[in-house]
Amino acid sequence: MLRRSSRLFQALSFAPRHEFGYFYNCLSGRTSVSITLDDTDRRILTMLQEDGSLTVNELAQRIGMTPPPCWRRVKRLKDAGCLRRQVWLVDAAAVGLEVTLYANIQLTAHDLEATTAFREHVRALPEVIECYLLLGNSDALLKIIVPSIKYYETFFYTRLSQLPGVRAITSSVVMTEIKATTSLPV
Repeated sequence: MLRRSSRLFQALSFAPRHEFGYFYNCLSGRTSVSITLDDTDRRILTMLQEDGSLTVNELAQRIGMTPPPCWRRVKRLKDAGCLRRQVWLVDAAAVGLEVTLYANIQLTAHDLEATTAFREHVRALPEVIECYLLLGNSDALLKIIVPSIKYYETFFYTRLSQLPGVRAITSSVVMTEIKATTSLPV
């Protein structure tokens, strides 16, 4: 396996993923394998996205098959990386997290060392629930959930603006959530 510091790894990790397929997944440490999904697989994925607590018996009954082949399909989907984990979705407002913001970040440098340091520090911030590196006017987009605007002000000055390599931050506050889903259109 290539070391992450090697020139080949660095070059491949910035190439379009579809050009290297399995090779890219191996280099990046991803273990999922691409599989072909049929209609039954898609129905299983759709139902489990809506209710991850379904038992295999309940799932099999809803799909119209017996539990053993249903269990084998679910296992195959797990093994292929299509099903990563089972979680409960917590209502943010119910636990006092009233404000959702998006922060567009511009970085001072774009080399591997700078972006790696930025990534590591962002991962340590529990208020940041999603982070994406971007191409375009901003270098990163963060989704942040906090109890109040006052809390965000403190978080902004003491933590967010202190992240390594941050040149500029533009924040946008969510007024109304129109659509939020974790279900993928399989």
